Amino acid sequence: MTQLLLFVLLGCVLLAAIGQTATPRWQRLPLRRWTPVHVADLVGRGVRVFSDAGKERLRRQDLAREEVEGRRGDERPEGPPPPPPPGAEDPPPER
Repeated sequence: MTQLLLFVLLGCVLLAAIGQTATPRWQRLPLRRWTPVHVADLVGRGVRVFSDAGKERLRRQDLAREEVEGRRGDERPEGPPPPPPPGAEDPPPER
């Protein structure tokens, strides 16, 4: 139980530190003036930083995928591939 409490506490401290760095400099409070409400706000900012980073990563992957698929579309023609040329054993076409 103590390990879980320590893990949660360290997670909150880490998220609060990330939230503090995500706060504009002029809005930051010194550590001595932090209140439980301020810490909760900083933890929320830290969580938002992580969620926004995940969304940004997905957006960049989608853009990269579209770029690669766009290049492939330029290289290959649309539609089915053309039929193979007739071989020696194929009968000549009827006219």
